[in-house]
Amino acid sequence: MTKDQARRGVVYVAWGKTHVDVARRSAASVKKHNPDLPCAIWCAAEDDTTGFDQAFVIPDGLKRPKTAVLQDSPFDETLFLDNDTIIRADLSSLFDLLQNFDLCGAHVVLWHRPRHLKVWRKELPETFPEINTGVLLYRKNAKTHAFFKSWGAAFEEAGFRVDQVTFRELLWDADLRFYVLPPQFNKRVFEASELIYSDQPKPRILHLPILRPQKNALKRWFSDLIR
Repeated sequence: MTKDQARRGVVYVAWGKTHVDVARRSAASVKKHNPDLPCAIWCAAEDDTTGFDQAFVIPDGLKRPKTAVLQDSPFDETLFLDNDTIIRADLSSLFDLLQNFDLCGAHVVLWHRPRHLKVWRKELPETFPEINTGVLLYRKNAKTHAFFKSWGAAFEEAGFRVDQVTFRELLWDADLRFYVLPPQFNKRVFEASELIYSDQPKPRILHLPILRPQKNALKRWFSDLIR
């Protein structure tokens, strides 16, 4: 393991057995393509953390733990992943972005919809759309620490059920270097043509609703097929 690899890692935040199980599947896909990349998880004290290199207990009283713990990553360079993700490639070049940027994320794909144009404190141009916070790459420094601390406080204050409204407005005013990832690093939507033939780059990180914990047996079967 190189020095660079040793300070890079992936983090998850999961609450409850089914969500930890889904995160474990995602972590296994990380290891498949990036065997030297450690994975850490925040979860409940009693959760099974098999498959993760490190585990941390989510503090009590948090409405949305993700917004409150990312600044405490054990890694110098962190890729945060929602649990409903599958990695399909080597991620070295992704982490290399942190040589020049503090924080990276992909646009919300359907940013034009009203639910993605909500306002907390200020109106912003629609050309500055929400960032999907399910895949975030960041470097540990004073600027990202302050940003995540502000985000946690803003989410608690704002009262939205989703965290992307406050993230967007804080990012607009943030004093940090931000880079927008290509959509293949947070693949949310497939066009039918992509399933047959497409000259687009292949997805590197799948982030699909079907990968969430599924109660329906058929959906669960289909979800388990995705690799």
